[in-house]
Formats: sequence, C-alpha cells, structure tokens
Amino acid sequence: MIDILFFGRIADIMGRRRLSLDLPEGGLSLLALRAQLFTPHGDVTPLMSVNQQVESGDRPLSDGDEVAFFSVFSGG
Repeated sequence: MIDILFFGRIADIMGRRRLSLDLPEGGLSLLALRAQLFTPHGDVTPLMSVNQQVESGDRPLSDGDEVAFFSVFSGG
C-alpha cells in the first residue's frame, strides 16, 4: 500500500488531501500513478515527491512509499 498526499491547488482539484492505494501485482511507476490520477482532470501536471524527495522523472513505487503531488510554487 502507498500513501498519496495532495497539497494546495492539487488537493482542491482532487477534492481530498489523502488517499491510500494498494499496488497492483505488476507494480506501478510514479508517472503511471500520476497519469492514472490526473488524466481524468484534464491538463494537470503536478510536481511530485516520493518519501519527501522531489522527483522529476519516473521510478518504480514500493509498498510503504509516501507519494505527494503539489502545485508549482515560488518563493521570494
């Protein structure tokens, strides 16, 4: 099982802040998860992190991973 967290505008789009998901037998990659979750919502491309490490590419997910999706942000 993986825990999925949504922050900011992404949480608003998803209508929730947290989701738990059992991994399928064949496994699941980060980009496949993002496509599965966000394709129904149109042109949404959130930033991603796995176990509190920002990820810009694909990687396999494992039981116990914490995946977070969040909006682009800026600071000053």
